[in-house]
Amino acid sequence: MVRCPFCNQPMLGIESEPEDPYTDLYRCGACQVEQAVHWGHGERLLAVDQDAET
Repeated sequence: MVRCPFCNQPMLGIESEPEDPYTDLYRCGACQVEQAVHWGHGERLLAVDQDAET
């Protein structure tokens, strides 16, 4: 289970792009942070939707 690095809540899986099958995308239901996990490289990228905070 992937957890949010900010609030430690479980993140929900969202559908990724078909051309990038090695990436899984997750969104935190509490703080709306998105995380892309590249399992082959072990890399994690975070993104915050600025419009959701206003």
